[in-house]
Amino acid sequence: MAKFTTTEDYYKDTEYFCQFNNNPTYKEGKRWHKGDCVVRALALAADIEWVEAFDLLAENARKTFNVPNCKTNYHTILENLGFTYHGIKAQKGKKRMTVEDFCKKHRKGRFFVDVANHCTAVVDGVCYDQWNPANKCVYAYYEL
Repeated sequence: MAKFTTTEDYYKDTEYFCQFNNNPTYKEGKRWHKGDCVVRALALAADIEWVEAFDLLAENARKTFNVPNCKTNYHTILENLGFTYHGIKAQKGKKRMTVEDFCKKHRKGRFFVDVANHCTAVVDGVCYDQWNPANKCVYAYYEL
């Protein structure tokens, strides 16, 4: 399990994490609180530009009268892009898989990962995100 003793530890690259932000307005060295994790994760997992991911989410949200980062919205977009959904059921008496565990287990491929209150992308066993969600529990993932 990843050890975070200071706030700065959440922003350091590790074997299973690379700090990355594909939002065009991101400025290096600034804290980021835009709430666009779904857009960033979709863009990276699908290997498309941030703006294209945003447009896909916004267009579908408009059609379904939903918000772009709603699970039903990004589920539809991911399936339309050819991703396969994998739900992870909780097992009584066992700890859930964390993002770090997921990275260790999935060393090849592109994944959109749904974790507790966040979404992130894993590509070839490395989580790319604005901050390190290594200890977050994985609830589901989509595989391309």
